[in-house]
Amino acid sequence: MKILIVWSGGGVPAYRQFFTELAKAFRVRVLAPYRWTHGSMSFDSKADTDDSRNFSAEPASRVGTHWELFRTRFWPERSARYFVPALPRHLRTYRPDILYIMDDLDRLSLTCHALVAKLFWPRARITAYALQNLPQPDYYRRRHRLALALNNRLVDFVIAATVESENVARGHGFRGPTAVIPLWASEDVFHPAPAETRAILRRKYGLADDEVLLVFAGSLVSAKGLLLLARALPRFPRLRLFTAGTGPLVNDLRTALGLQYRHLGALRVDALRSLYQAADYAILPSQDQGHWKEQVGRFLIEAILCGVIVLGSDSGSIPELTLFSETTFRQSDVESLAELLGNLPLANRDAVRSGQWRNVQARYTAKAVAAKTAEFLGAVAGTKVGSASSTSPQRQHRKEPTR
Repeated sequence: MKILIVWSGGGVPAYRQFFTELAKAFRVRVLAPYRWTHGSMSFDSKADTDDSRNFSAEPASRVGTHWELFRTRFWPERSARYFVPALPRHLRTYRPDILYIMDDLDRLSLTCHALVAKLFWPRARITAYALQNLPQPDYYRRRHRLALALNNRLVDFVIAATVESENVARGHGFRGPTAVIPLWASEDVFHPAPAETRAILRRKYGLADDEVLLVFAGSLVSAKGLLLLARALPRFPRLRLFTAGTGPLVNDLRTALGLQYRHLGALRVDALRSLYQAADYAILPSQDQGHWKEQVGRFLIEAILCGVIVLGSDSGSIPELTLFSETTFRQSDVESLAELLGNLPLANRDAVRSGQWRNVQARYTAKAVAAKTAEFLGAVAGTKVGSASSTSPQRQHRKEPTR
């Protein structure tokens, strides 16, 4: 079976392991943009030496079976409302069994690509990835309702990031096969550092031995709860906050936190990994809003794989990663957040770190998610799945992180 993936996240190393694992079951071709900035991560295939090689013909010996990455134009660049002009050519030449579009059911960009598929290669069955976990966001207009109505007819299968997202898709009328498969992070890219490397990184960032480093990576916007964090953090001068990403709140955080705060901008993958490896905790203090509700929080998965304990609010699916009462606080409640911060460093931090790490290994690694994706797509397409579906998370033997 052949799968063509329209992937706005690009071909950065943080995503390649997923394609490699999926290609153990199917032939895979990925269309990715030349440049993209999303949350904490940025890349430019022409300037980024780590990502500038031509991956359109990966040798079979390197990935087990064949997968291809084609960089192409996404128009307009760095926009969530994009179109891929090269899609018709790839549909005609590659002739995929499944067109997998990493886009939500309420997006007209999904509608456009699905219609192109129906025109140029109608045999392709269309799979969408659903993240939307609010039934009626404040921003919904006629175009969103039109997209939902059209996509319910055009899309054959839906993979939902959370149970909430699956329920929203069903509530909007989607009646095809669905599966709940979360976002993931690459365990080959994100991993703990040896103690001596971690010490070097902390000195590089200017951290004193008694300082506790919290990190946030992603979009610096109010819905992420960062202004709430800025209210609570000054009570605890030993705590430092470093952020990676882009957004309008950088100056507000600098004003509120002074020397407790440092912003690093959108980072390449290797720099983002180093930040996690130096950190003690990662925090996602998101707050439900009328237009948005936290979905998964991918950077928490990345941090856990680097040996970091994660903290967060009870928004969306964050508690499925934080797991413990001492690592989770009531969203929008500054006193609940302050109580959590006041208990740092956690007395039972080794047990918490171990529990969060085992949970991510079982459910949120590229290997685990690729296996579930291959199993679902193989089942709905009526194709026998190869080794990717038989690779269970329990068979992974990566050593648990220690600090």
